[in-house]
Amino acid sequence: MKSRFATWATLALLAAAPSAIADTSAPPAPKEESKEAALPSVKPEEFAKTLLGAWRQDIDQGGAKGHAITTYLEDGKATSAAHFEAGDKELNITAKAKWTLEGNSLKVEITESSMPEMMPAGTKIEQTIVSLSEKEFRYVQDGKEITEKRVKPETEKAVPAK
Repeated sequence: MKSRFATWATLALLAAAPSAIADTSAPPAPKEESKEAALPSVKPEEFAKTLLGAWRQDIDQGGAKGHAITTYLEDGKATSAAHFEAGDKELNITAKAKWTLEGNSLKVEITESSMPEMMPAGTKIEQTIVSLSEKEFRYVQDGKEITEKRVKPETEKAVPAK
């Protein structure tokens, strides 16, 4: 279960919402930036600088659809907000984390979670960066390659894209 949620979160790398209450009044999720071809990956020594900002991962897994917005901050902290729908149920999750880079390995540790039963503080997530550009972030986590797209940080809430 941790692995699946970690994917949802690193999306957040961070993840979770206090009683998992859906907020349908939140503003729409930020739109992905232009669909132009992604730039070539930056060099590993530029990963930390390029990673900063907001990234969106779309998720369609195990009957749940949604997305997560993760924002990496310069001080080594990160925030994440995810929204999932499964049938007629909705779930919003938020989390905070700290992150470090060691070569092409992004290491994240959850520091606060709105859903600690799924992602308790202290949970560690490791992602191996495949490529990273100003527009696209590809990595392998738990044996699965994941792609996130850069978004404008218009809001910290992730809500359904209608």
